[in-house]
This record gives sequence, C-alpha cells and structure tokens, in this order.
Amino acid sequence: MNLLLLHPGEVAADGTAILSGRRALHAHAVLHAEPGQPLAAGLLDGPLGTAVVQSCKADELVVTTRFDRPAPAADDVLLLAVCRPKVLLRMLAHAAALGFGQIALFRSWRVEKSHLQSTAMQPEVQQEQLVLGLEQAGRTALPKVTFHPLFKPFVEDVLPTLPLPSARFVAQPRAELDTAALQPGPGPFALALGPDGGFLPYEVDQLAARGFLPIQCGPAPLRTESALSVLWGQLDLLRRRATVLR
Repeated sequence: MNLLLLHPGEVAADGTAILSGRRALHAHAVLHAEPGQPLAAGLLDGPLGTAVVQSCKADELVVTTRFDRPAPAADDVLLLAVCRPKVLLRMLAHAAALGFGQIALFRSWRVEKSHLQSTAMQPEVQQEQLVLGLEQAGRTALPKVTFHPLFKPFVEDVLPTLPLPSARFVAQPRAELDTAALQPGPGPFALALGPDGGFLPYEVDQLAARGFLPIQCGPAPLRTESALSVLWGQLDLLRRRATVLR
C-alpha cells in the first residue's frame, strides 16, 4: 500500500479519520506507523495529501489528514473482453494503477459464458481490486466500470455514445502495424483488448470501422494480462515522447 486511500465519508470536518480493517493492519504490521509519522494519502476521486498518524494499532488507525495536491489524471479508456475470473480481477487492479478512468467490459466470441456468472463480475468485488490498484500506484480516480453482455449491440449502439479519445487502438496479435511505427499525440487513448487468443477478424473489423487502429506490440504472443501492461507502457512512452518533442 503506497497510498492510504480514504473515502470522503471517512474524513471528519476537522480532517480526522479513524480507520480499521486492512488499512489499519497494514499501517501497523508493514509500515510500523508511529504517532507523528506522515503517510502519503489520497481522497477517493479527489486530491492527494498527507495523513499524520495520531495512533496506530492492529485494529485501529487514527490520522489527521490534509489534501492539497491534485491527483494524476485518469483519462485513458479500456475496452476489455471478459477473461477468466482471477485474471480479470488482476487486470482491473492493473488498469486502475495504469490510469484507465473508464473500463467497459463486454463479451466477445471467445469469452466463456461461465465467466459472466463468477463473483469477479460483482461490482463490490471489482471495486476492491480497483482500490488496491489505486493504492499501489498512488492514484485516487476510481475507474468507472460498465458491462455489456453482447458484442454487436455494444459496438453498434453503445460505443458511438461513449466519450472516447480520438486515439483508439485494438490489440490484434496478427496486426500488420507494430506499436513502434505509431506516432500518437500527447493526449489520452482508448485501447480495446480481447481474451487470450485475441478477437475474431469480424470483431477487429467492427472496431476498426469505429476508429480503432489494429496494432500488435511485438512478435511474441502474450497472455491478455501481459498484453495490457506492455501495450499501455508502449503507448504511454510514445505519447510522452510526443509531449517532449512539441
């Protein structure tokens, strides 16, 4: 936990917060927090700041907070085909840590129906993983997660209504265009990522017709979980270079 993330309702008018459970135990057992010690803190969907420890026990952490710094932006959008439940939860944590502010889950052809009935599809279970990702990366913007059970209605009816960035990419292991050849601008991007094995050609064509450029991140086929981190890292590096060169 690199960031003590608090919900707005946990902070009193004077800035005091009394926390229990996982965060208190972590501060006590891992951080060895002591009175007077400052901890990096953030307000969920709000600014960053500091939480000064007043008292710390395994079952209770009392801090005085001050939030005075803007949090990192989270403007990227992830379109993610539902994958195996355990992998999905890890990917949600990764996506929050990387800075995706919106995550649209959907079922593509290669997604097994059983995945949709797992506890990993429950919003409260997903939010727990999203929060863990935010804590890891020092972010506060909780991604907005939606689910769309059918690919065709999602692409044809929902996708055109979403406020997507103009830079749009769809991961396709057999795409002719490599990320090394891209010249994206400095702004946010949308990334569509299929299940292990990738999208069907029809699905890639449908996304391409809506402005998603098919790309691949290298010659080696990757699992979905790895592809997410690799593709985001490559695209983020390219846009940061574009910012420097402007």
